Amino acid sequence: MRTIVDRMARKKEKRKAGFHELPNCFDRNTKNKGRWGEYFGNDLPIILELGCGKAEFSLALAKKYPERNYVGIDLKTDRMWYPASIAVDEGLSNLAFLWIHLLEIDEHFGEKEIDEIWITFPDPFPKARQAKHRMINPPFLEKYKSILKPDGKVKFKTDNRELFLYSLEVFVKKEGVKLDELSFDLHAAEEMPEDYKFKTTYEKEFLAMGLPINYVGFSFVDK
Repeated sequence: MRTIVDRMARKKEKRKAGFHELPNCFDRNTKNKGRWGEYFGNDLPIILELGCGKAEFSLALAKKYPERNYVGIDLKTDRMWYPASIAVDEGLSNLAFLWIHLLEIDEHFGEKEIDEIWITFPDPFPKARQAKHRMINPPFLEKYKSILKPDGKVKFKTDNRELFLYSLEVFVKKEGVKLDELSFDLHAAEEMPEDYKFKTTYEKEFLAMGLPINYVGFSFVDK
């Protein structure tokens, strides 16, 4: 058993190191703020996936929409190494990855630089003392607002109904947040675009357990 654990740990460390060697991977020392268009070599829309993990969602959409740029953001470099490697191998020049804490996001993207933000199945931080870490709390929302274009959208989906209800309460209470789309069962909602329904590995597991996927799309309006 010890040998297996050691092997897994070495593999994880190798992926962490490998992340920094890939040309489409960046960390908090990167100075791309306001200049992501220069990195991508175009002025096409830029979409972020926050807490992307293995970035199955961004990877799928980057393949489907070469006319859009995607940036996956997470704190786990070993997880992002895998999709970043695939992107390099398949020549997906419209997909990049960034290793930062989300409260630093406005230090890495310029004001009104981003077209869309996706938050896909974030950690629900179920304990009351952990609630401040939830990615839809006001301090995070202010960061998102600062980097989104005036017509930019935030799109959020989760299997966790408690987190979802908490999020809706936050949005309703916060001045300047406008709910644009809402579903308590995304995959049963015929009016929702098929792109929203792309199933990640975790999402497939949630659906197999009979857990509906909650979704809300919102934007920011002048107070």
